[in-house]
Amino acid sequence: MNFHIKTYGCKLNQSDSEIIRDILLEKHQETSLSDADFVILNTCGVVEKTERKILKEAEKIKDKKIIITGCLPMISLEECQKVSDGIIGPTNLLSINKIVDGIIKVDIEKTKTDKVKLKKSSSKIIPIAEGCLGNCTYCATKFARKGLFSFSAKEIIKKVKESNSSEIYLTSQDLSVYGMDRGESLSSLLKEIVKIDRDFKLKLGMMNPKYVTNELLEVYESDKIYKFIHLPLQSGDNELLKKMNRGYKVEDFINIVKKFRKKFKESIIATDIIVGHPLETEESFKKTLKIIKEAKPEVLHIFKFSKRKGTEDFNLKDLPDRIKKDRSRTITELFENYNYEKNKRYINKKLDVLIVEKRKNNYLSRTNSGRAVALNEGKIGEKAKIKIIDCKWNYLVGKSVN
Repeated sequence: MNFHIKTYGCKLNQSDSEIIRDILLEKHQETSLSDADFVILNTCGVVEKTERKILKEAEKIKDKKIIITGCLPMISLEECQKVSDGIIGPTNLLSINKIVDGIIKVDIEKTKTDKVKLKKSSSKIIPIAEGCLGNCTYCATKFARKGLFSFSAKEIIKKVKESNSSEIYLTSQDLSVYGMDRGESLSSLLKEIVKIDRDFKLKLGMMNPKYVTNELLEVYESDKIYKFIHLPLQSGDNELLKKMNRGYKVEDFINIVKKFRKKFKESIIATDIIVGHPLETEESFKKTLKIIKEAKPEVLHIFKFSKRKGTEDFNLKDLPDRIKKDRSRTITELFENYNYEKNKRYINKKLDVLIVEKRKNNYLSRTNSGRAVALNEGKIGEKAKIKIIDCKWNYLVGKSVN
């Protein structure tokens, strides 16, 4: 039978989709949405707007058998059941073929459709844990992924060794707490991975500032790790962070950023911001703007607060949408303007890059910090010397040089 996977949300969900794809390909074939016999919707339940979008899209493809997996079924089970033929949680992905067999009469001998051509890439996403140690007042993801469960370091290292990808993305709900449930640590895992005798680059996923140690920052010195660090700030107001139960202060975030910038001149800071939390005052928002102006992160994910049933913040009085939109627009404009000015400084510079993916007629490459550079030619998996000839606010444009 033919299947199609649609993924919503973060790198962790993308990783889960890869696991699902590998399992399904043992018995089925991947194809386009129009030719699929059944569709996997791998969902995200962080915000209500995304939930509405997913449920609406499920309604549009009623002519297909639909299986919903990911976080949303664990948060809004009844709504997902109304629009799907099967449900599977993010911790039971290995059972996907059993779910499919129970829904669809499988006849592989009659399936002749060619597999859809996938995006050409030299990147591999490897999950290293499920869940986290946090208890944030606004978060619904904890209902789906529960407490921390770290995967075996031995198995993770084996996956890295077996992969021939030139770029490997280690992901988790909170990478920084890896191993704390089994007497291990992220630092110890990384030290073993960078010893692997193969040329590749590691990109590390999101890490709570509360658990980022000096030892971890030292491991970043390896040539095999992009100088990229994802530290979610969420708010520049310590009082609001406390009410959100984030477990750290603004000063902790700033100290890590300063250490990272000092240690690595060419680096990328990524962060997340929630705007329009019910307890975010105008003064709170101004404090957030101040921190963004100071830290100037190269990657900024902005989320308008969305109430999720079952969370501590669900019963708080929501702010008007116009306030959320205004604050989101203000911080977006600030970010895009200063990032464009940053990127302009790279024009005419020569850089070493790793070519990791082909996108339509262009190639995506990355500098040693993981900064994105678009090229019009190249070979996936190879390194190249390039010159920056132009830029956008969110990426550089380069050409090969001899």
